Amino acid sequence: MKKLIIINLIFFIVSNACSENIEFKKDVLNIISGERKISFKIELAISSEERGKGLMHRDKLPLDHGMLFIYPNNQHVTMWMKNTLIPLDMIFIRQNGEIEQIVRMTTPNSLKYISSNNLVKAVLEINGGLSNYLKINKGDKIDYHIFK
Repeated sequence: MKKLIIINLIFFIVSNACSENIEFKKDVLNIISGERKISFKIELAISSEERGKGLMHRDKLPLDHGMLFIYPNNQHVTMWMKNTLIPLDMIFIRQNGEIEQIVRMTTPNSLKYISSNNLVKAVLEINGGLSNYLKINKGDKIDYHIFK
């Protein structure tokens, strides 16, 4: 686990240095919570460079927007909030689209590691506190084409 964290740190440092002008692809996804469908306009962080940049250096995020970090394999994911100026909710998503875990109200600019408890395929970042306000919970489903 320590080796993975060190590799991730090196990756984030290197990718942040060379990722200033990334233009993210855009799409829409839905969260299915009970009978409700909640739509988000998302930016996609697919490449390692895009995942390294994420939502860094932004001072706002529209309420109906987010970023979907997509990983090539199911894996344990470790993130941090370095250079991220706004609090976020991190929604960890299993390969089948089920929400595995939610870390609410992350601390801006924090170097504390935020890790998935289990293997995940993706992480959706939205405004901090929004998952609680919208009553999005573990076990809800993400409706997006990458999830089987």
